[in-house]
Amino acid sequence: MGIIAVTIIFLCICVDNMVSANMSAMKMTPEKKSVFSIKMGLVFAGFNALFFGIGYLLSVIFFRGWVHFANNWVAFAFLLLLGIKFMLESVEKSPSFSNLDADDNRKMIKVSSIIGCNSLLVGYAVETMDKSFFPQVLILLIITFAMTLIGFHLGNRTSKVVASKKVELIAGLILIVMAIKQIVI
Repeated sequence: MGIIAVTIIFLCICVDNMVSANMSAMKMTPEKKSVFSIKMGLVFAGFNALFFGIGYLLSVIFFRGWVHFANNWVAFAFLLLLGIKFMLESVEKSPSFSNLDADDNRKMIKVSSIIGCNSLLVGYAVETMDKSFFPQVLILLIITFAMTLIGFHLGNRTSKVVASKKVELIAGLILIVMAIKQIVI
C-alpha cells in the first residue's frame, strides 16, 4: 500500500467529517458558521490524528509479531468493515450541530471521538503494512481539516438535499475496492 493508496483511504474516512460539517452548516446561521467551521475542522483533525496514533501504537506495542504474516488480510478486514459501515451510514442520519450546540464542547468531543474511531482502525492497518507514522498523520490532519471546511462550504440553510450522503456511499464503495485490492495484489 503506497502513499497514494493511503491518501485515498484517508479521503474516504474523512467523508464522515464532511457529512457532519455539511449537516451542521444546514442548521447554522452564517455568523456562527464561519467561526464554528474552523473550530470543528481543528477538533476533528486533532481527534482523527489522536485515534490514528492510538491505533498505530497499539499495533506497534501489542500486535507487531502476531499479524506480520497476515498484514494484507488485516488491512482487508478493516477496510472492508469501514466500507460497509460507510455504505450503511449513507442512509441514516449523521451527527450534526446547530447554533445552540456551537459552544457545547462536550458534544464536540463526543462526536469527534465517534468519527475518530475510523482512524483507529486505519492507524492499525497502516502500521501492519510497515508505513511510517509522521507523513501519514500529517496527510490525515490536512485532509480532515480540508474535508470539514468543504462540508461547511457545501451546506447552507436553504439546501434540501444532503449531497454529501452520496459521497459517503461512494467512499464506502472505494474502501471496499481498496480492501479487495489488498488481498488480490
